[in-house]
Amino acid sequence: MAEIIYIGMKLIRISREDASKLEISDNAGISWSVIESSYIGNFTELAKNQHTLFAETSLGRFQSVTFGKTWTEYNWKKYLK
Repeated sequence: MAEIIYIGMKLIRISREDASKLEISDNAGISWSVIESSYIGNFTELAKNQHTLFAETSLGRFQSVTFGKTWTEYNWKKYLK
């Protein structure tokens, strides 16, 4: 599991206290705040591709282009063609 994901100037990580939440930092990790987003399960892994954040959770795979604020289900099998 990636410990911290860098997207632009933002750092994103799975909360150490609650795996159902993500935390974001705008100041190189000096301080962190919880990202308010809809519940998509407990996060187990994060990844990125450019400005898209990908998450594997207990409820499936999701992607976000809003730094984790909103999520859509990610159907990775459609890209295997």
